[in-house]
Amino acid sequence: DVAYKAKQVSINNAFADMTQLIEGNELKALLLCGDDMATCESNSNALKGKDSIGQVVNVGCPMVKDFNRFSENAEEILDSCMNHLAETIEMSVEKDGLFNVIIVDSTANKIITSVFARTFKDFYDKYDVLEKGKIIILSAMTDRSDEWHENFLKSFKEKVLLSDPAVYVEVALYGTADDDFKLLLVSEHDDIVNELKVVTKFVERTTGLESEVRLINGGLWKKQENFRASHPYSPDDYDKTSPLEQWKSQHPLGLQIITQMETEDPLSKELVRYLLDNAMTSLSVSSLDSSDEEIQIQEYDDLGDGCVLMATWSEGSVFVLWDGRGHVDINLFAYEGLDEEESEAFNLWFRGNTSLRVVLYDEHPRGFGRVVSYKHDFDPDVEPHWAQGK
Repeated sequence: DVAYKAKQVSINNAFADMTQLIEGNELKALLLCGDDMATCESNSNALKGKDSIGQVVNVGCPMVKDFNRFSENAEEILDSCMNHLAETIEMSVEKDGLFNVIIVDSTANKIITSVFARTFKDFYDKYDVLEKGKIIILSAMTDRSDEWHENFLKSFKEKVLLSDPAVYVEVALYGTADDDFKLLLVSEHDDIVNELKVVTKFVERTTGLESEVRLINGGLWKKQENFRASHPYSPDDYDKTSPLEQWKSQHPLGLQIITQMETEDPLSKELVRYLLDNAMTSLSVSSLDSSDEEIQIQEYDDLGDGCVLMATWSEGSVFVLWDGRGHVDINLFAYEGLDEEESEAFNLWFRGNTSLRVVLYDEHPRGFGRVVSYKHDFDPDVEPHWAQGK
C-alpha cells in the first residue's frame, strides 16, 4: 500500500528527529517489534540511516505470534516472552552499553508492549538498561484503534520513569487525511517546552507535515528526604485584602439543591408527575407555610423524549427533568427555609415506592456578589476567622 509506506517513512523520520531532544549523535535504540519481522527490519534499517542514531537493536517475541489469551498455555507463553525479552536486552547492554531510545514499531501490538512493560517492572532498575538523563520512548498513533499506544507510554512514564523531569508529550502531525498521525513520546527532560519548539520544526521539514503540540504532562515532584523549608509561611504572611473584599461583597439570598436520580425500572410521564405532586406536599419551607398561593405544576413534553415539570411560587421553584428513560434531575430552590433535612424529605417523598436512587446531590448558596457562603452561616458584620488579627 503506497499511502501506508509513505506514512511509515514520515513516522520513521519523525522518530529520528525527535531523538534530538536528547544529547548525542550515536544514540542506541531499542525497536520493539511485533509479528511482522520483515517490516520491522525495514523500519530498523531506515532508522539506522539517521544521523542521531548509531545503533538499532530489534527486540520481539516470535512465540506470541497468533497468541490466544484464552488458551491453556497462555501464561506460559507470556512468561517465555518476558524471559526472552530480558535475555535479549541484558545481552545487548553487556555488549554495547545502555539504551537511549525505545521505539514502539508499527508492527507491535498490545501483547508485546504489555509484556515489555512487565519485563521492565519485574527485572530492572530503569538505569540498569537506560542511560540516565538521556532517555526517550517514542510511538505513533495512526488512527483511534491505536489508543493503546497512549496507555502504554503513559503507564511507562508513571511506573518506570515516574518522577520529574519525566514528561509525556503528544504531537499531532497533519497534512492530508492519509498523512495524519499522532506522535507520542516520554522523556526525561527539564526544558521540554523550548526544545520541542525547535525539534518540531525539524519534523515539519523532513515530513512535509504541520505539527501541533497537544499535550505535555510532567512527572511527580521528587521527594526530598527530611525537607525543611528555608522560610515556613503561615496565613499571616499573605495579603487578605482581596479575599476579604470578596467575602464582604457577597449577598446570599437562598439555597439551590440539585439532585440526580436513576432507576432500571420503567418510568412514565404520569408517574414522574405523580411523584412530584407527592413530594410537593412534604415541603414546609417558610415561603410556602406563610403563603396561601396555589402552586400550579406546568408540564412540557414536546421537546424530545421525557418531559420537563415546573412548579414555581413567589419565593422558590422546583424543576424536574425526566430523560424519557431512567434518569431524573431535580432542581430545587427557595429563598428561606430550605436546608439539607428539608431536601432529604423532599427526595424521600419523590422516590416514593419506586426503585429510584440518588446518584448525585449538590448544594449551592445563591445570591449576588460572588456568593460562596450559606445564608445561615453569613453575618456581614462579623469578620471571618482567617481575616482577624490583620
